[in-house]
Amino acid sequence: MAKFVFVVPPLTGHVNPTLSIGAELLERGHEVAWISLDKNLTDKLPAGGKLLLIQYDQTDEEKKESEQYLDIISKKIVYGIDSIKFLYEDVLIPLNRHCYKGILDLLETCAPDLVIGDHQLFAAAVAAKKLGFRYATTVTAPAAIKIVSELPKVHEWEEKQIVALQQELGVTGNKSLDCSDLLTLVLTSRYFFGEMELAPNYHFTGPVLSERRISVGFDWDKLHTSNRKKILVSIGTTFDHDHKKAFFQKVIDAFAGEDLTVVVVSDPQLFESWPQNFMVYQHIPQLDLLPHLDAVVCHGGHNTVSETLSQGLPFVVIPIAYDQSHVAGRVVRTGAGERLNFNRFKAHHLKECVHTILNNPSYREAAHTVRQSFIEAGGTKSAADLLEKAAVSVTPRAEMPAKFLIVVPPFFGHISPTLSVGASLLARGHEVRWFGITPLADHHIPTGGSYIYPEEDLVPFQEELQQLLKRQDDGPSCSGPEVMKLALEETYVPIAKMMMPGLERLLGQWQPDVIVNDCITFGGALFAHKHQIPCVTTTPVPPDVMGDTEKNAPKIFEWQQNLIKDLQKAVGIYDDGIFIHSHQLNLIFTSQAFAGFETVPPHMKFVGPVKGRPNNTPFDWERLAASSTPKIFVSLGTLLVDIRKAFFGKLIEAFANEPVTIIAATPPEIFDEWPSNFIVSGFVPQSALMPQMDMVICHGGFNTVNDTFTNGLPMLITPIAYDHFHTAKLIEQAGCGLSIRYKRMRIDTLRDTVFELLNNPKYRNAAKEVQKTFQTAGGNDQAVALLEGFVKQECSTLAQV
Repeated sequence: MAKFVFVVPPLTGHVNPTLSIGAELLERGHEVAWISLDKNLTDKLPAGGKLLLIQYDQTDEEKKESEQYLDIISKKIVYGIDSIKFLYEDVLIPLNRHCYKGILDLLETCAPDLVIGDHQLFAAAVAAKKLGFRYATTVTAPAAIKIVSELPKVHEWEEKQIVALQQELGVTGNKSLDCSDLLTLVLTSRYFFGEMELAPNYHFTGPVLSERRISVGFDWDKLHTSNRKKILVSIGTTFDHDHKKAFFQKVIDAFAGEDLTVVVVSDPQLFESWPQNFMVYQHIPQLDLLPHLDAVVCHGGHNTVSETLSQGLPFVVIPIAYDQSHVAGRVVRTGAGERLNFNRFKAHHLKECVHTILNNPSYREAAHTVRQSFIEAGGTKSAADLLEKAAVSVTPRAEMPAKFLIVVPPFFGHISPTLSVGASLLARGHEVRWFGITPLADHHIPTGGSYIYPEEDLVPFQEELQQLLKRQDDGPSCSGPEVMKLALEETYVPIAKMMMPGLERLLGQWQPDVIVNDCITFGGALFAHKHQIPCVTTTPVPPDVMGDTEKNAPKIFEWQQNLIKDLQKAVGIYDDGIFIHSHQLNLIFTSQAFAGFETVPPHMKFVGPVKGRPNNTPFDWERLAASSTPKIFVSLGTLLVDIRKAFFGKLIEAFANEPVTIIAATPPEIFDEWPSNFIVSGFVPQSALMPQMDMVICHGGFNTVNDTFTNGLPMLITPIAYDHFHTAKLIEQAGCGLSIRYKRMRIDTLRDTVFELLNNPKYRNAAKEVQKTFQTAGGNDQAVALLEGFVKQECSTLAQV
């Protein structure tokens, strides 16, 4: 699943909506965290949410200064346009400057799939851009957008303040990042927002109100026993200055002794006594209370207005500062309430307005119209849907077509994922070429792409290359250390050396913008480093197959390091460091959850399986359709030729005449005769077959593993060599399959295990959970988005040099 991080200011009205959205994302199985200055936020987070607290080593004076950001707004008496100037100069710019380093460090550590920044905490967007993370924006005060058309000069001034801070923090350009080009959630309805042309990245979700319940004392009996009409009076959590007492004195003068029950949110100690028909509380369970009320009097805070209209209640709005005047204007424009001036209204004005909205049904009808627009916008679920989509969506097409060189090893399982990604890049107008040291049939290459096989440069290596490829079949008979030696010293290192002449020749004819290098094709990454070409690594297997050898096997780690350093010197690289993989972007074709990674370096991006190239290989679909027994797909991939007969011999012995249908992906000629319940083909349309299957048996080749769990199927894995054992461990940890080591595979155990996987639903259920993490990771679209973003970033960096 995806990892989301909300970055919120210490302002209740801005935090509360994110708690609702976060709760929904957590319910869907995602990881969700909040970055904040407020250590008390932990108590408000939904179950499973994490607080990432911004902390600095500070002097007492600095701590005192930073704590002022939490209450400076509430103490200052400001109105109208002056309040906006004060908000930016004295609050938002200092707050964002103060938070930036903490946000940057926390984002780099947790490496989210999507950063969701508050529109007033634009430091989140700056940090996300710096680190290359995609980000969305939540707009809890839509007037921040509407001000563009209503007060263009004020908007222009606001933008200048934000851009100046961005430049101070190291982001060039004159475009404000406060609203994301990828996705900006406007937490109201289009109807209540009003007319204004907006770009497609703006989405109206309606208010998000669920999952924000607070447990506070409240005399429900007194409220319910009252047969009078009930109103709420509140100026929210923002204002705590001297004018508050004058305001509530007017409220007392207006409603003392009236035939109303008045619930007041204020300090009960503000006056020595309150009228008997008043219920005064410092805090109230507002969401629970609103359905029992008839009207509301408030300052126009967007949260309170949204919550009131969500219940279809009319109200009187008395705006004080910031965006509240705009909100009050929308209330009046929609007919849902009346407006008073905070500094000028008298008690009798308030009394008259309240009785008007209580006794004239048109106000309640108008409020119900707004309420319906909120319902249609979708609220919390709509916001969560949009964020899920944004976490995996494709970024806009690169401004200029780029040239991608994809360097691949002579193993089709590693080549196959790049064909899908390359096809998508071609479709988006880029130029894509593949480079390899063995021929590849033309029908595999997507239309518009080309495969470069430097036959002339490989003549001196042909005998060594053929021996290297044949040697791969020795893997099953090798011990662990022997397999490591076979992989690194006898395969990956020689392949890298063989590639260099052909790559040098290619560079003289065609200069790529980016080299995309498979994780075992060291040559591509080394060539990129040598010639200062931006490089991306693709990893079609779990990234920690060999474990932490530096810690757990220091001698092996030392051998690995020396082997790579010798290779680098052999190809002309004498810099300190290891350069066989990209340190900028590594695309990993599985999900983070399945790979078992809790924390991920920023350059590693789990994109899940890619969709695969169309495969029109003939297959006996009629025979498959005629089968009424559970269908089991069995494959050993494209390698391991020598053990095929023994492996499939055991399958025949275990399942001949059993109530299953075996689809065996292997050359039929390895046996003279096959059981009648076996469908055998040397080549199969694997991706097309998988949705028809009930389970899979395979050795652990990661393409087959990905196809299996992309379709939510349980697996019996029979690890043989290389990364198979690590993959088997991941499958068993996820509960989506079982493993039997090939060398220990007895017929009765094989049969019993298969029927356990078919008959026990827990394995399929677990496989469906893995399937969800694969889908959410983004696949092909996410890989392409990251590659295009990488090109754009590299081009931007070069332009600044």
